[in-house]
Amino acid sequence: MTVQRATNITVSTVSAAPLRGTIEIDCAGTVATFAIDEEMAHRLCADLERFLTQVPRRTRAAR
Repeated sequence: MTVQRATNITVSTVSAAPLRGTIEIDCAGTVATFAIDEEMAHRLCADLERFLTQVPRRTRAAR
């Protein structure tokens, strides 16, 4: 699997009731667009919160 570096992310609201939107992720000159709903947005938010609050792990060599 090739991992691309995201260069820009845009979130847009399509509908407020029910809450729906799109996420556009720019990678290497290509834009991937994903439809999301409120449930997916909450799951994404929780996953990003866990990612941002991870405690860096020290290796045995660093001790």
